[in-house]
Amino acid sequence: MSQDLIADTRSKLDDLEQRIKAARVAPGATGELSDAAQKDWEKMVEMHSDIRRKLDAQPDHPVGVVEGMRYDVDILRTTFEKWVAKVEGKFDE
Repeated sequence: MSQDLIADTRSKLDDLEQRIKAARVAPGATGELSDAAQKDWEKMVEMHSDIRRKLDAQPDHPVGVVEGMRYDVDILRTTFEKWVAKVEGKFDE
């Protein structure tokens, strides 16, 4: 069961990575980013890398650890979606 959770988490992280990469070159983000948006971008990329390192650290993880990483992926997804909305000017924070 743990392997299925790990594979599913990897898949979600991979999908999110593709969305993050695509958003950075999207029309709304191709111009000059504000300092805050650039810092937020760098934090997202670092968080993604950190989750990936943890996920790939060993072939199997206890279920609780995988669940924690899945939660981190969900947090990153929400952070990413807020970043896209800010960059596209759909809301101010």
